[in-house]
Amino acid sequence: MSKIRIGIIGSGGTGTRHADKFSEMKAVEVVAIASRNAETGNALAEKHGAEFILDWHALVERDNLDGIVICTHNDTHAEIALAALRCDKHIFMEYPLARSIDAGEAVVETAQSNQRVLRINHSETVSNSHRAIKQKVEGLGDLLLTTFLRLTPGRGVRPEILFNLPISGPPAHFFVYHIYPIIDLFGGVRSVEGAAVYEGLTDQGNYNRFVNTVNIEFKNGGVGSWVWAGGVEVEESEQHARYVLTGGTISDSGGRWHCSTGAGVEEISPVDAPSVSLQERWIQEIENQERSAADRDAATALEAIRVSLSAEQSMQEKRRIVLE
Repeated sequence: MSKIRIGIIGSGGTGTRHADKFSEMKAVEVVAIASRNAETGNALAEKHGAEFILDWHALVERDNLDGIVICTHNDTHAEIALAALRCDKHIFMEYPLARSIDAGEAVVETAQSNQRVLRINHSETVSNSHRAIKQKVEGLGDLLLTTFLRLTPGRGVRPEILFNLPISGPPAHFFVYHIYPIIDLFGGVRSVEGAAVYEGLTDQGNYNRFVNTVNIEFKNGGVGSWVWAGGVEVEESEQHARYVLTGGTISDSGGRWHCSTGAGVEEISPVDAPSVSLQERWIQEIENQERSAADRDAATALEAIRVSLSAEQSMQEKRRIVLE
């Protein structure tokens, strides 16, 4: 069987990690790297025996590529994906799916109409732990409440460009990977309300300390909330999630998940199944021409950005946004 030939756009930390991962796969050939940074792009291409191309437009138009991996700034994801899909390329892209809901819808619709495999890098789709939680939720009745809280004392190792509102969106958007699993578990959203506080906000949209909150109503019943606070006075990062259903409450503690009911508390162990990376899953789906799971997961990714971007609209307009 011939190898799946891919091109990677972006040569920062994320692009480097994907290049390393794909290069390890026997079924894959990394053919070309595109980056606006000639120094890091050339170095990454040389490391993997690939060709360096300065302009990503030229890369997606090449006939000798089957798939494109997108590792660029948030506001460029959809533009690149659409261009590549129109050139009949399969897509593996970093989250978020897009910087606008319309653009996200266009990407998902174009992938389906062109029969291309679209994968957004939300790891829950291949997580045995998430699968176990999903199975547990199915037996616990109706949803009442989901809560998520993350506190960080600083910015960690995240690139500065993330803390720019026009390019990356609010924290609710670049933390969309905290929204995705809850949408996957409990379905779509009826309404969204967001609020934000930014310390040191500049005319260019950069900021220092922040608090973002998002509150939603689920279509199937129940409500949810997310809180992100960065640069706050706390010794170390904290993250807590709770899913309250009529038959029990699921919560995380120290990286482990538990289910609490009137009968006691039990740990939710990951499903016993072979482990596969999302990159490997994407390659398998291209080889087997199988898109059904990818289409479902892309629809979830689209619903997740409907939440994060409607929250941004709510912050700007100071009102609740109704989605249906």
